[in-house]
Formats: sequence, structure tokens, C-alpha cells
Amino acid sequence: MAAALRHRGPDGEGFFTGTGPRLRVFLGHLRLAIFDPSAAARQPMTDASGRYTIIFNGAIYNYVELLGELGLAGGRSDTTALLAAWAAWGPGCLLRCNGMFAFALWDAREQALYLGRDRFGEKPLYYSTAVTSPFAAGPTRLVFASEIKALLASGLVAAQPDPQALAEFLATRDIDHHPERTLFRGIAQVPPGCYLRLDSRAVPQLVRYYHLAPPPDPRARRPLDADLVEEARALLADSVRLRLRGDAALGGSLSGGLDSSLVTVLAVGAAPSYRIFVSEFRDAREAGDESAWAEQVIASLPVPAAAVVRSRPRASDFAADLESVLYHQEAPFGDTSVCAHFALMRAVAGSGVRVLLSGQGGDEVFGGYGSYYYALLGWLLRQGRVAELGHEVRARLALAADRPLRLVLGAAYHALPAGLRQRAYARRVQAEFPLSPTGERLWRSAPPRFLAGLPALCQGPAARWPRFDAYLMDSVARYALPHILRHDDRNSMAFGIESRAPYLDHRLLELMLGTDPRARIGDGYTKRLLRAVARDLLPEPVRLRVDKRGFFSPQRDWLLGSRELVLDHLSAPPPELRELCNLPALQRTVADFYASGEPRLGGTVWAGLVASIWLTRTVPRLGR
Repeated sequence: MAAALRHRGPDGEGFFTGTGPRLRVFLGHLRLAIFDPSAAARQPMTDASGRYTIIFNGAIYNYVELLGELGLAGGRSDTTALLAAWAAWGPGCLLRCNGMFAFALWDAREQALYLGRDRFGEKPLYYSTAVTSPFAAGPTRLVFASEIKALLASGLVAAQPDPQALAEFLATRDIDHHPERTLFRGIAQVPPGCYLRLDSRAVPQLVRYYHLAPPPDPRARRPLDADLVEEARALLADSVRLRLRGDAALGGSLSGGLDSSLVTVLAVGAAPSYRIFVSEFRDAREAGDESAWAEQVIASLPVPAAAVVRSRPRASDFAADLESVLYHQEAPFGDTSVCAHFALMRAVAGSGVRVLLSGQGGDEVFGGYGSYYYALLGWLLRQGRVAELGHEVRARLALAADRPLRLVLGAAYHALPAGLRQRAYARRVQAEFPLSPTGERLWRSAPPRFLAGLPALCQGPAARWPRFDAYLMDSVARYALPHILRHDDRNSMAFGIESRAPYLDHRLLELMLGTDPRARIGDGYTKRLLRAVARDLLPEPVRLRVDKRGFFSPQRDWLLGSRELVLDHLSAPPPELRELCNLPALQRTVADFYASGEPRLGGTVWAGLVASIWLTRTVPRLGR
């Protein structure tokens, strides 16, 4: 199992066996030495009393402050801080930690194992109780790891794809929207903001330690004013400062969008040796390359040319990398941008940088997606604030940031009562892939993707949550952030890089929930507050961009240049894919794509290709 995770921890390994009258525990750890690379910080780590032993992946950014509070000032290890904090405060210590983490902690006195995960799921933690074990005593048997490949490497868990989860991916190109499910039968995740407690007397007990509370009085939320802008700027700057800690070379990815640009400016000001990494696709035939925006930001900064590294992946790199990306991701993914990101991480590793800051989470925390604008309009419509609604529609159209019909339909949809909205969605949504009757049935019978009540992250009755905020929380907990974080973690850790996200400091999200929706979105702009924070820090064209894009890759070009690979897989798909797809319709789509080059058809071609490679190459490799 440890050997399967060598890429996550190339700097050392350690093992521990805990035995008692009721439970036996085996722990293995692969080390990525970012805080205190000396032997004093190696893991597994046991406290002085001998009661607690921990293995831990991630970073506790405020470890200096925690050690000081515990009377251990001068320590250099965040693992020491987490272990001492647990010994002092128990599971309550997790609410004092500012960081990303997945850990296993053995309490020898209680004869209990705790598996915990950070608030928003930046670090992964998988487990299975579908275990046939020759060595585990008692009724409870559990195997866990940071990646699924280690569970399968144990020989105790079978590599069995879940056809319903795969049908969902084909239909929507989404995964990770169910907090506990995976694409493998019998393998689950510890949900973000939770820990699992295991002893020999019962099945594992899942405990949620972190909730987000609704605003106490939605009518009294903070407007966009100078005080709010200053507080948000100070919090973001402090989040960046904390995430620059460590004993390793530092850098950050820069796309040219608002989120990564602002992090870059703040990081360069705090760490002069900071390096900047940019992906370029200037020769792509399809529009989307953002490197010119990134160059505007770089030109405004006091950084030498040698501090900037540019990644320029080509179609040949995409084809050569695809199986490796799938092996590390362990699941099919929605588009080829994940492959471009993998190439960027390779460039980061080649430069010697081991800690990388990113703009991940900025859209979810500060309100950056276009659909949020429709949610704002629906909120205003339901409240009868017609004048403000008209102002927002006019402002959005004046920026040419949306089409009139979409604004009208979006506002009407979000103003509907919840039951009607659910029915309207169910009527509107169609599979983006030609499914067979079996595939259609499995997809339609899956748990609802939208409007399935509040995410577990949200505390209290749904009636106390303003609909606008509940919609944004869905993107944090279910429909946007989880798969983004998985892509980022697997690609960075494939090269032994620790990726950190300043926007996912919990203090920022908690501040946002106390603000008026129009402080976050308004006057035609998404991320209104963040744009105010960025005033005088970014070039104005970058600060005021309204052409929202995800991480770009020339998917159409890459697929057109990989015709032989596509035909090889989709002319005779594996049985699991044939059962779920309407094969004649899929093959017609492939032929039409190569005849027309239509990007929309390329999305279907990609879903079929990546699912086929996953089934025929990745799953058997993981199972070995």
C-alpha cells in the first residue's frame, strides 16, 4: 500500500503497529518534507505519553500559533502541533486548525482509530469496510488510504467500477458531487469537515465537526463598504502569508484570471523569491488562451524574467500523458484541462518548487460563476425588489456579460418555489451523452444532483438559509469545488508538490456569509467584493474582466489530433461502456465530430474516450 503512494511522499517512510485487547491497527506513512525536513518530524509520530500516534497528510498553516498556545514555542513541525493539540483538546482541536489535512490517529487508551479530513476536502481520505482480511480480529474490518490505488494494492478490496456512478459521469461529466461515494463499489470517502471513529464494538461512527451557520439576521448583513473591503483584503493577505510557510521553494500558478492574479500579487509582495507558472496555448485554433492576461499581471510585478516558467503542452504531450493522468486521478474527468494542468505540475516539479499556491476556491467563496447572477436576480424577484432587479439586468447587459433571454429565464427559474424548481430542472436536464436504456435508467435513478436539500456542511433548518446562500453552498460542497480539489491534489501530488489554496481559508467563507448578496455580486459583476479588494493591486483590464473561463486547454484541437486513439477505443468499446451507451449514436457523433470539428460534439467524444481508457487500462492497472 505504501509503495502505491510513493509519489505523494518521496522523502521517507515509516510504519507503526498498535495492538490491544480489542483492536489491532497498522499505520504506514510516506513523507513529503515541507515543514521541518529533519528526522524529528518523521511519521508515524507518537506523543510523549505514548497514548496517541498519528499519520498526517497536508499542512496546518497556523502551527506556529498552536505550538505557542500549547507552550511548545519554537517547534518547526505542523505534525507536532496537530498531535499536541489533539492531546490537549481532543477532536475539538480541529476547529482551531487553519489548514488542509487528512489524518489517522490511534488512541491506545480508548482503543479507537480516528480518520479525519479538513473542512472543505482539500486532502483526500478513502476507506472501505468491504474487506476480507486474514489478520483483522473482531467484527469490524477497515482499510484506508489517501488514494484508492493504495486500497486496491492491499489485495483486500476489489477493483469493481460502479455502473451507476459511471452512467452519471457519462450523462453529465460530473463526479465527486456525492460527498461519500466514489466510482468504485465498496469504497467511500470520509466527507469534508468530518472524522470517522472506529473501535471494535460497532460499525465506524461518522461525526461532523465543522458546520457553516446561516446569518443570524439576513436583513442585517453587511453591505459593500470600505470597512468590509479592508477586512476582506486583510484576511486574504493573512491567508496568503500563512500559506507561504514552510521549508521548501515557493511558487504559484497564474492563469490571468482575477483569482490567481490577486494571489500572485500578494505572494510576490510577501516572498520575493516566489516563482510564477503560466500555461500557454498561443497556437491553439480555438479561442481560450489566457496567457496574454497573465503577461499583463507579470509586467506589473517586480519579478525577474527567470522567475517565470511557461508550460506549453501540445497534442502529442496530451496523448502521451493521458494514461498517466488517469492513473493518478483514478477516475475519468470532464475535459482535457486536467491534462494541461498535469503538464503544468510537471513544469513546476522541474523547477524545484515544492509548494504551489493556486486560485482554487475563489469562484466558490466570492461568487464567480455566471449562474450566481441568475440566483441573485431570482432572489431580488422573490423579494419584490423590482427597481434593484432592473438595475442589475441593465448593468449586466451593459457589460455584454450575458444574453437578455438567459437573464430572464435564469431569474424566473431561481424565483420558483423549491418544488417547482426541482420539476423544472428534471424536465430541462438531458444527458450530454447517448445513453442506452440501461444507462438512462441508472442515471435517472441516481440520487438527485440538484436541490436535494441543504449540503451537510450547512447547519440548521433550510428555512433559515437564504436561498441565494444555499445555492452558493451547493457549489462549495457538491457541484464545483469537490472535483476541482481532486484534480488539483492528484496532479500536484503526482510530482511531490503541495498545492495550497488561500481562498479556502475558512475565515473568508464565514465572512462572506455575513455579507449582503449584492456585496458579492452586483452592478453587473460577479465577485464584486473581490474586485474591490483588488483595486490598486491589479491592472484594471484584469481586475474588471467579465469573460469568465475555467483553466483552458485546446480540447477540440487535441481530439482532432488524436483521431486514431479515439477510433481505437470507440469503434469497439469495452463491455461495461457498451452496456451504458447507445453505440450507433455514439459512433455517429464521433464521425460527425471528425467531419465538422464542432466543439460541442467534442465533449461527447471526450467522455466516451476517457471512460473507455479508464475501464480498459486504468482500472486493471489500479487492480494490479
